[in-house]
Amino acid sequence: MNISPMTKQLITESFLKATIRTPSQFSLPPNAMRVALEQLCKLFPQDKNVKIRPLKIAGLKAEEIKPQDEATQLIFHIHGGAFFLGSLNTHRAFLTQIAARTQIQVLHVDYPLSPESTYPDALDALFDVYEALLAQGVLAKDIILSGDSCGANLALALALKIQKQQRPQVSGLILMSPFLDLTLSSPSLRYNSKHDALLSIEALEAGIDYYVPSSIQRDDPEVSPYFADLAGLPPIHIQVGSKEILLDDAQRFKEKAEQAKVKVEFKLYTGMWHNFQMFNAWFDEAKRSLSDLADFAHRLD
Repeated sequence: MNISPMTKQLITESFLKATIRTPSQFSLPPNAMRVALEQLCKLFPQDKNVKIRPLKIAGLKAEEIKPQDEATQLIFHIHGGAFFLGSLNTHRAFLTQIAARTQIQVLHVDYPLSPESTYPDALDALFDVYEALLAQGVLAKDIILSGDSCGANLALALALKIQKQQRPQVSGLILMSPFLDLTLSSPSLRYNSKHDALLSIEALEAGIDYYVPSSIQRDDPEVSPYFADLAGLPPIHIQVGSKEILLDDAQRFKEKAEQAKVKVEFKLYTGMWHNFQMFNAWFDEAKRSLSDLADFAHRLD
């Protein structure tokens, strides 16, 4: 049976609103939301042409996803989930698609989640992974930091920490549907609140409460890297959907990065919701997003 693209999108958005966004608007325990997200992510098809190898790095469980035996570049991806959701399981299929499309190996780590761990545990653990990669002989110029949602927050915060610690900097950053301002001051949080099929303001508020200790201001650049001094960062590729409540996090950050003379590539995808890239098996805009990030990664090589 042929289904029109519009009908397919309406069905998908209705399903996501019923199973993920609406439940996230209530004070459900983190474990209940984790189970729901893991069940949803079982629907995403895994590319069978890539090799997945479990490993441990800097004390964290991780997976190496390789499309070919010889690959010089490495995408170090940090998964999203409002700081309290997401896992190797939720993003495995999606990252096999990225590895297959880019022909670049992907490293995916199981970093500490909130509320069990709070800031700066996740950032410190990810910095330790980066140091371990350098110690293993991986060159910084061959590493691309990537993240979706709060993972984009952590990827950007990690790049800033690398710069602050005067360590060799990565070649570039890929920020997908980034959550960068924990003060929740982006206007799109309100005007897109009914349009984003996946993410709710309530989920963001819960994640912030879990992640940020009361002693830390929410505009601190290490938890809200939108407010950081961005000068000197490597080239950045940003992707966001037009229906996202985080649309203005991406747009405002793009403008600020440009003012700091950072090379920025900004891609807006019409009609797409939060983390739409994970739906690339079914939607043309999501397919295009993988082509766009692959093109960016290859130009860094």
